[in-house]
Amino acid sequence: MSNVVLAVLTRVETAPVVLAAAARLAALAGGARIEALVMRQPPLSTILVTEEILTAEQEQRIREQENQRATALHGVFAAWAAGQPSGDGAPRWINEEGAAEALVKRWGARADYIVVAQPPAQGSHGEHDALHAALFSSERPVLMVPPGARTDFGKTVAVAWRDDKFTLHAVMEALHCVPKVAAVHVLMGRRAGAAAPRIPDVLLEHGVEVSGHELPVGTAVFGAQLLAKAHEVNADLLVMGAFVHQAWRSLLFGGVTRYMLAHADLPVLMRH
Repeated sequence: MSNVVLAVLTRVETAPVVLAAAARLAALAGGARIEALVMRQPPLSTILVTEEILTAEQEQRIREQENQRATALHGVFAAWAAGQPSGDGAPRWINEEGAAEALVKRWGARADYIVVAQPPAQGSHGEHDALHAALFSSERPVLMVPPGARTDFGKTVAVAWRDDKFTLHAVMEALHCVPKVAAVHVLMGRRAGAAAPRIPDVLLEHGVEVSGHELPVGTAVFGAQLLAKAHEVNADLLVMGAFVHQAWRSLLFGGVTRYMLAHADLPVLMRH
């Protein structure tokens, strides 16, 4: 058992679905050890640049709050882990203080897959930093799981196809971890007057039975069209590349990526 799935836990409310999704991904990948990472925010990082000083009282209060959150998350983890295999493949608990981006990058680099919860719009900087680091600093495939999403994914897969290396990376990872998929639907954009898109060779060469679907580009929000079509074909997993605008890498996601991070309501496997 050589594969490792890193489950990033940020909130008690979303920890169960992240752990369940990690277990499902581990099973689909043929067996993997799950490592659960909890990151305690350093007190100094919570102080705004406009504030003068971090007092001893503030530091103690923040550390206590973070320790309480970690303890609550460990309770969720322990209850879940009790039902998992023991021995060498037993789930591992990791609890560290540090910046989310640095910790996800370090631990994610040692994993084969990273599973993170979809952060709420008003989520903490740590939650958004964790997702950003997983997508763009770890060089690993990332499964983003919305709250309440089904975790028996991997039967019917929708691929948001774009002819570039990011999408290709995501598709190759999906082919590796969902070898017994029942149906693959390739969602391909087409601008007015452009040639009809075709099923990508990477899927044909792997002997995957696929159905192609054309979506008009430029008539509506394309991310919304992708999500609607994924539901129309009853997909339980969406596979896509992840994009940022290179000039503003730390600030601006690509349009479809940004839409999915905010609105996806099914698990999304992404790779930059």
